[in-house]
Amino acid sequence: MRSLSSHSMTSPATFDSLIAEMSLLKHPFYQKWSKGELTLKDLQIYAKEYFHLVNRIPSIVERVRVRADERNHALAGMIEKNRIEEQEHVDLWKRFAKSLGVSEQELITYKPSATVTAAVMELEQLADGTFEEGVITMYSLEAELPKIAKTKKEGLCEWYNLSSEDAQIYFDEHLKEEEHLQVWRGVGVDAKRGETIAKRSLQAQNKVLDGVCELCGIMSC
Repeated sequence: MRSLSSHSMTSPATFDSLIAEMSLLKHPFYQKWSKGELTLKDLQIYAKEYFHLVNRIPSIVERVRVRADERNHALAGMIEKNRIEEQEHVDLWKRFAKSLGVSEQELITYKPSATVTAAVMELEQLADGTFEEGVITMYSLEAELPKIAKTKKEGLCEWYNLSSEDAQIYFDEHLKEEEHLQVWRGVGVDAKRGETIAKRSLQAQNKVLDGVCELCGIMSC
């Protein structure tokens, strides 16, 4: 058994600077979104590809909840609440896709690209690790969601004339992520291992957008 004295325990919030450094807001796809440089077709491709991640997040959180249950962890109930809310977000994404002219049937039957499939699989595998690794995976995924949601909403209104409730509601919901983040921040994690997992989670998230860029023919990814 490894000595606890050789390991520095910390809060997932310790990785906030790394999350900012690898922020999705720096990704070429979201940069183009904010500048109004995407076409409707680009947004439709994004809606269909990104749905693969949105649809899998509840099961990613479920993996973390199972690990919490195994430990009889005090936060297991709150993690289950997070999972239920993530399941509700799937329907909100369907409304966003509908505002772009993508039907629910098209969304559900769409086969995501190999790049996006691999990226989501990486996030699932990270959540299949220890309880702490799953927590860091989710914290890294959710930490900047309010900021990201705000810029997406602004872009949709300013450049794409998408200000309807259907177009905005998914992003409105993600402006209110603090409750989820407080759950993850309540878990002590190993600083060194945690940084590795956070980095891998962020790389996978960026890879999802890389896959969208590939299909949109955006070469600057």
